[in-house]
Amino acid sequence: MNESQNKVIDKIEKLLALAGSDNENEAKSAMMKARELMAKYEIKREQLREGQEEERAIVHYTSPPFRDDWCKMIASVIADNFRSRVISSSRRGSGGAYRLKFFGYDEDAEICINIFNYAVKVIRNRFATLRAIYADAGREFGRNEKMNYVEGFCYGLERNFEDQKAQSESFALALIVPPAVCEYVDNIPGLTESAGRKYESNKEHALLRKTGYIDGKNFQNAGDKERIAN
Repeated sequence: MNESQNKVIDKIEKLLALAGSDNENEAKSAMMKARELMAKYEIKREQLREGQEEERAIVHYTSPPFRDDWCKMIASVIADNFRSRVISSSRRGSGGAYRLKFFGYDEDAEICINIFNYAVKVIRNRFATLRAIYADAGREFGRNEKMNYVEGFCYGLERNFEDQKAQSESFALALIVPPAVCEYVDNIPGLTESAGRKYESNKEHALLRKTGYIDGKNFQNAGDKERIAN
């Protein structure tokens, strides 16, 4: 290990120490910078603290209950791009309600659910506007309309992430879901894939998908951990 690499490792270790700060913004900023340096200089966690880095705990944050299946679509896109995995769980007799659980290292899972909650708020506000427009035209803004809008939003959100990753290779590497998180979730007993309910998609919904795409592409919190709205 050369002197230059030692300096980088020293800086990363100091940033990780700051990541334990009581100041939430300072902690998140330090953690993100540490990840970027580790990705840029190909520093593995085993190289830190002379290889004595303890195994990190994987935790989960649980959402409020939902019934709309479009929430799962949004959650999946956000988790895939923020070092987390998401699963849905429901209890017998819940009447179709389910909760989403975001798994990852503590700071990753927390940030992920915060971004998700903000995205849900943004989308519901847009639904209110679209519902009023449809009502004025004497039309119903129902499930098919919601799902087509969200389908577009997800495509736009993916492009949002990809554009940011293209600007910074280190940022792209820093957002990859850690193998340990994937292994943890894959080994949770009793997990089953649930088939999503189908929805109608036709030419009449094209404008909704386009509107969703634009909103997703312009979503302000995507990729920005320092401006998370709680």
